Parts: sequence; structure tokens; C-alpha cells
Amino acid sequence: MNPLNFRLLPLLLVATLGFSSAVFAEANLDALREREKKVQDLVTRVMPAIVCITNSQGSGTGSGVVINKEGLILTAGHVTQATGKDLEIIFPDGKRTKATALGANYGCDTGLAKINEPGEWPFAEMGDSNKLALGDWLVAMGHSGGFNADRKPPVRLGRVWKRDPEGGIFSDCTLIGGDSGGPLFDLQGKVVGINSSINASADHNRHIAVDTFLGDWEDLMASKVWGDLRMSGNDFKRPKLGLTFDNEVHEGGAKIIGITENTPTAKLGFKEGDIITKFENTPINNNWSLMRELSDCKIGQTIKIEVKRGEETVGFEVELLSREGKNKQQLAEDHPREKRRRKNADADPAAPEPPSGPRPYFGAALENAADGAEVKEITPDSPAAKAGLKSGDILKAIDDKPTPDAIGAAGLIRPHQPGDKISLTIKRGSEELKIELTLDKK
Repeated sequence: MNPLNFRLLPLLLVATLGFSSAVFAEANLDALREREKKVQDLVTRVMPAIVCITNSQGSGTGSGVVINKEGLILTAGHVTQATGKDLEIIFPDGKRTKATALGANYGCDTGLAKINEPGEWPFAEMGDSNKLALGDWLVAMGHSGGFNADRKPPVRLGRVWKRDPEGGIFSDCTLIGGDSGGPLFDLQGKVVGINSSINASADHNRHIAVDTFLGDWEDLMASKVWGDLRMSGNDFKRPKLGLTFDNEVHEGGAKIIGITENTPTAKLGFKEGDIITKFENTPINNNWSLMRELSDCKIGQTIKIEVKRGEETVGFEVELLSREGKNKQQLAEDHPREKRRRKNADADPAAPEPPSGPRPYFGAALENAADGAEVKEITPDSPAAKAGLKSGDILKAIDDKPTPDAIGAAGLIRPHQPGDKISLTIKRGSEELKIELTLDKK
């Protein structure tokens, strides 16, 4: 089936109805037809660069996009975490080649891979995700459900409805299992994000902004792997400014529209309407570039900020607090580990070193489901197969710790060593089962 034999006009009309009457009035029939043609043109250009990522065992299927002719691939960190170091790449025309996983930041779910075979590969260009505004049209693609020779990667159209400080873009582009790691395009055909977290609700799909990749680019290219697989925005280690910003794009800075009382920024004299133009020595283009810089800072750190106030430039030095408004010392005293240490200093062991050596092997692909992590492809003779797991099982907990999604499940498996036994709580139909599984090595 030709992937371009689709009509976007009905979808565009439905999507437009979800926005204000002013937007609907502007989107007349000619504009909708023009947008339809633009989407068809960009899909034709970028389709050859959208790849399926798996391994030689066929487990851990995800997607990615080639972003230069040498075969560098952007994907999600949890995709390479599931598939391992040695990858098989499948192009939409069925061509297969080998690749190697490079670095990954599991904290924000970024990942890189590189095709091993020399040559000039089809690719899509990277764009500037900092320029995205709420309501902008986007196109999401990926190998939904894994590679399928009978059809090309499906095309999903939607809009930006939210951004987050971790570098996330939320859209109403419908995604399903297998789309993780696939590209998000603006209407110029530039990659502005990578599909990350797939939710049961169509309007909660999260993508990683490409500017988040660029912030860690040297470490990712150097094959460094760090961070915890998580999607929570409640990391107690992340600092805050105590400011609220206008989410619309303001070229040349981040515009302050609210100030939290009794925070350092309030006491220093920040004002609504101030536009932050510099953070330390880095120029700030808009709210999202500021959030990216802030995410690399630590609680208790003092940073220099410049704001534009009318025709003036005003400088501040600000101590960064926790999200609860506490400084570094207060936060340390409130940390559960510190409370336990004070209660019984001898009973609190030193924090364990991160696991080293071979990674634990589970042997089944996991995809997000509405009520947990759904077991998909199971590799024959793998730990998952030997334990009796079945495709369609819903993984509810590991060692009695809840697994709300596939990323959470992978985060609980990853710290283990090969040979460790783990207890799985499984929902199979209407039954809830307890299964013991012994991890192997890759």
C-alpha cells in the first residue's frame, strides 16, 4: 500500500475543532488543503530515514530516525536499553543493516546509535525544538507494532499542547507500541523531537525535544550511559527559580508572568514582564532553552541571571532552591536516608555502587499499557520464556514494587546482576499470578 494514499483533510478538520473558534475561522478549506499537501510532501522526503530498531534475537523493538548521511540515529534511551548494544536496523524498504548503540541519558530518555556499515544513508535534518509554540502542528512517525513489510510507518498529525522542564514535548499525535524512539517533525520536515512515553490517552504522548539531545551531545557521542529510567517530574534533586513563564515563544528571552512569594527571586526584586536573556554565560532564546539550562544545575548553586526590563539590563545572583522551596541543607536533612541515619547511624549502610559487568537479560519486549507494562515478543529459551511468561501478560510489579509502565519496569530490572532471582506480579486475563524469574546475561 502506498503510504501517501491517505487523506488528511477530515483529520485536520477534527483536530481543528479542538481549538478556539478564532483558530477554526482562520483554518478555511484552502488552508487545510495547503496543509494536507505540505504534510504529504514532507512525509515523502523523510520516510526513507525512519528505521525500526531491534536486535538479532528480535526482542525489544522500537523506532529511530537517521539524522546524517553517515548513519547516526536518534532514538529513545529506553529503546537501546531494551535492545542492547548490538542492534539490527530495518529501513522502510526492508533493507537491514547492523548498528551499535552509543550513549544514553535515561533520566530524560535520550539515546544515540550508529550504523556500522559505511555508506551514504537516507536521513532527515534536525530542527530547532526551542522555536515550537503551543498549538503548532506536528507529524509523528514510527514503526508501530514493529517492522511490517506490508505497510510503511504510519503518519500521525497533531499539535503541541504542553512543554515540561525535562525537555518534553506533549502532543495529541496518536502513538502505539513500537513508536518509541520514532521522530516528531515540524511542518518543514525537520526533526524536533523523539517519541518517548506512550500513554493510553491520545493527548498525553510525550516526545523528547531535540535540543535536549544537543545539550548532552558530547557525552552521548562518547557512548556514556547515565541516569535512571523515569518519567516523573518530581525529582527532588532538581532546582527551581520560583518563576512562571509565558509558554508562547518570545524570541530573545523567557518572559516572566508570575513570581512565587518568599523565594529568592521574589526577594531579589524580579518583576512580572522581565525577560531573562542570559543564564550564566548562555544566551536564552525562550522559556524552553532556559529550562534546559536549569536542568543541569544543582540545588544550592548560585547562578547569574540577566533580565531585560524595558530598555534596561538588570543582573541578579540567585540561589537555587528545591521544588519544595528548601535550600540544599534543608533538603539533605529531610531526605529519608538522612532521617534513617539520624535515627540509627549504624543501621544505614553506605549507598551501593552502581552495578557493573554484564547487564541482566530478561528476554521479552515490554510496551506501555493502560494498567502496567505489557509483555510482547518473548525470545525462545530466554529467562522470560523459561519462567512461563506469555505475550499479553501485564507486568504489575517486580519484587512487589509497582511497574506503572515499561520504563518503570526496565528501571527495576536494570540494577540487578545476571543470576539474580526476581519476583513478578502478573495480570493474565482476570487472574493475578506470582512468577519467579532468574535473570541471565546478555
